This record gives sequence, structure tokens and C-alpha cells, in this order.
Amino acid sequence: MAAQIKTTNESHIRVYDDLVPKYLQDFLELNILGKSGEHTVHPTVQFKCKYEDTAIDEHQRSPMSFYHVLKSSAENSDHFENFYEIPRLFCRAHELLLQEILVARIYLITPQMSELKHYKPHIDFTFPHTVLLYYVNNADGNTVFVDENRRIYREVEPKKGRLLAFDGSLYHGGGVPKQSPRCVVNFNIICHSKRAEK
Repeated sequence: MAAQIKTTNESHIRVYDDLVPKYLQDFLELNILGKSGEHTVHPTVQFKCKYEDTAIDEHQRSPMSFYHVLKSSAENSDHFENFYEIPRLFCRAHELLLQEILVARIYLITPQMSELKHYKPHIDFTFPHTVLLYYVNNADGNTVFVDENRRIYREVEPKKGRLLAFDGSLYHGGGVPKQSPRCVVNFNIICHSKRAEK
């Protein structure tokens, strides 16, 4: 049985601002965006452009977005090892065994001036799993959670180093930034309680 984070809608969602150490936050931001604080380097992560039909605004435009697959059933990135520590830190903090990382991807969305606030709410998989969203940089464009009537009941602001963990059955949508690029790393994982193994 996959580890369950939820008991009610609100308690299915956890936000961590101190789980990922500062040195790792800076390292990941430099690798993806090429800038962290005063430091600037050539970014090492290569992106592909993505057309997102779940985020069409009032002018029939979609936000410019880019992605990099770290891990999937079809491919593994050379950068995957640099990001693997994030789900490990989460599982260690909750005494969970990380059984599988189903998919791990980096998303970068450029700002768009429109009335569109977020992508269409969705779930990634229909079977039990946990979603981890790691925010690479400070940005606008909150992650939203919606109820069965598609009303927003929770929003989480992107903040560098923040890790958002939630049950994969919750409908959620990424925010559309208006002021600065928004970069997140998305993990879909299956984990088990260590206590259950005993």
C-alpha cells in the first residue's frame, strides 16, 4: 500500500520550507537557470519546448513552457542523480521506503500577461501515489488545489527551496506566472511505511 498523506483535503497537503538544504537549493537553481544569488554560470539542463493545451487564455494563447525529463519509463537524464536527493529527503523525514520514482520532470514556464491564472486541474496517475513539487526559484503563479466543484480550496506560493507534497488523487494545477519565470521539479513517487515492513 502506498504511503498516504491525507486524512482531509487540507491535511493531504504538506509544505516544507526547511527540508532541502541551502547548498542543494543553490546547486539546482544554478544548474537549471544559470543564476543563484550573486553566482552566474552557463545552465547545464537542456529543455524542450512544450505546447500546453490545458492552459489556453482568452486570446487563444498558451503560456510558453519548457520541460526536461529526468526519469520516465522511456528515458533517464544525465541530471537525474542531481535531483534524486529530493525524494530521498522527503522519505527519510517520514520514515518511508522509496519504492519507485515513476516520473521526474523539470518544468519552466515563462511569464504571460493574461487573465489565465493556472493550468487546468488534473491528476497525473489514477493509482495511489504521492506527488512532490520542488520549487527551484521564487516566482508568482501559485499551485492550486480544487474540490469536486472545481473551486480552489488551497494555494501554495512558489518559493525557492520549498517542497510541496500531496496525495496524487488530489486535483491540482500549476500557476501561470505574470512577473518572472516559474520553475518546478515534479516527482511522482510510490513509497511505503518502514513500520509496515517490520
